Amino acid sequence: MNLLSITERLKNPKVSKLEKLVRIEFIDVVKNLNINKVLSISCGDGTWEYLVFHHAKSIKEIIATDIVECPVSKSDQLLLKDLGNWSFTKVDASGILPFEDNHFDFVFHQDVVEHTDKPYTFLKEQYRVLRGGGTLLCGTPNLFRPANIIKLITGHLRFPVKIGYNKQIGDYIHVQEFYEQQLKLILAEIGFKDIQVKHCFFGFHFANICFSMYPTSDLGKTLSHFLVFTAKK
Repeated sequence: MNLLSITERLKNPKVSKLEKLVRIEFIDVVKNLNINKVLSISCGDGTWEYLVFHHAKSIKEIIATDIVECPVSKSDQLLLKDLGNWSFTKVDASGILPFEDNHFDFVFHQDVVEHTDKPYTFLKEQYRVLRGGGTLLCGTPNLFRPANIIKLITGHLRFPVKIGYNKQIGDYIHVQEFYEQQLKLILAEIGFKDIQVKHCFFGFHFANICFSMYPTSDLGKTLSHFLVFTAKK
């Protein structure tokens, strides 16, 4: 399977309710930030950078990264460069970033931290390269989502687990997954402040069944499918 183009992904009529919701939440965060330099971790097809260029204030530069050669198509690389100063840097799978301290105003990644062997190092490096007052956005599936509860009861919840394959990136492996308090504690231990969590999609994502888009009850929050963390340095 190949990655979709940015246009194909954004205009896909079959996009899931969850992805629509996560996009809305991402845009809501980005549009309220005054940011110049941005770091995209594991950029994938480039859609998130496209959204940053269209919605962020004062954006000057985005550096996209991945542990593979640039997965963004040649045509979409040109599209992003037409929107602003966009470039790609291949990084090491160890999580160590080839950037100086206090360099970026905004660091973000969606569906990435669950693929890492060393999440503490992964997030600590992002703290290092953020400027004081800079913002981290980290989106990740919730370990306690309903589908996982079913797997747990039936004895099928195990990690690491392969969840898919892509020609440009390779196997998608969830090394581990996180629940809210667990990731909050990691972020706080690293030094992040003002840690906020948005709970997205209480339901069964695989069936596109949603009981609540933004659950407010304790049960809905605990079992929400996706967690979006924002934090400040």
